[in-house]
Amino acid sequence: MKERQRWRTEEDAILRTYVKQYGPREWNLVSQRMNVRLERDAKSCLERWKNYLKPGIKKGSLTEEEQQLVIHLQSKHGNKWKKIAAEVPGRTAKRLGKWWEVFKEKQQRGLKESNRISSIPIEPGKYDRILESFAEKLVKQQPVAPLLMASPLLPPWLSSSNNTSSPSVALSLSPPTPPTPWANSQQNVMDSRCNVFAELVECCREVEEGYQAWVAHRKEAAWRLKRVELQLESEKASKRKEKIEEIEMKLRELREEQELALERIEAECREQLLVVRRDAEAKEQKLAELWSAKHGALRKLMKQMTGHH
Repeated sequence: MKERQRWRTEEDAILRTYVKQYGPREWNLVSQRMNVRLERDAKSCLERWKNYLKPGIKKGSLTEEEQQLVIHLQSKHGNKWKKIAAEVPGRTAKRLGKWWEVFKEKQQRGLKESNRISSIPIEPGKYDRILESFAEKLVKQQPVAPLLMASPLLPPWLSSSNNTSSPSVALSLSPPTPPTPWANSQQNVMDSRCNVFAELVECCREVEEGYQAWVAHRKEAAWRLKRVELQLESEKASKRKEKIEEIEMKLRELREEQELALERIEAECREQLLVVRRDAEAKEQKLAELWSAKHGALRKLMKQMTGHH
């Protein structure tokens, strides 16, 4: 038989009957005393009885009050589950330890998820393509003259590819032609549009950073709020338990006072009965003495009467 095989209903019934007859001890003698073949070792029988079959054991998930109480006791005692189980009625140390491991794993997973969301970097170039297409459309709306496209804002001697003379010769022969007002206005428009695009890109990035920071802050705030709620619930459960213990202590004190009062009344009754018994014995003794005196006088009188005759 495998060590991890499930317990059957028949085996549970045998174990209950054994405990009812012999008590929860000497688990290695179950098969011998019950005349059955129970292929379970002593440790397995003990664990089965202690964690599943013992009267008073609660089964199923922990209630919210039990969860808050376990959280409070764990923060108070640490991982001393036997000590914690002594204060949580109906729950075993093994069950509470397993529940705490699952609860801690969920909390760590939620914290990691919030940290992961808060640490997501901003995707570089997320809006660059949109801005580029927007810039292309905006530029296409007003086409630039071919002269500006060939050599914008450059003197003829620097932009001309056919001129083989040096710059000094060109300057000495003919002065450069200044840019036209139309070219200046177009250049100013382009510069202003470039500035607008740069500001728009920076604004989009700031908005994205603000959004990511808000999401991270919201996650952290929700997690902290949940922790505060759990702490408040645990404190409420602990205060409720302290109040119940205080009431139970007062009830015990009242019971003790009642028992003391009953004992005092019984003692007074016994003393009164003893006094009444002593008085009755004294009266009975007096009556017996009186009766013996009368009996002696009657005997003397009988003797005198017989002596006369």
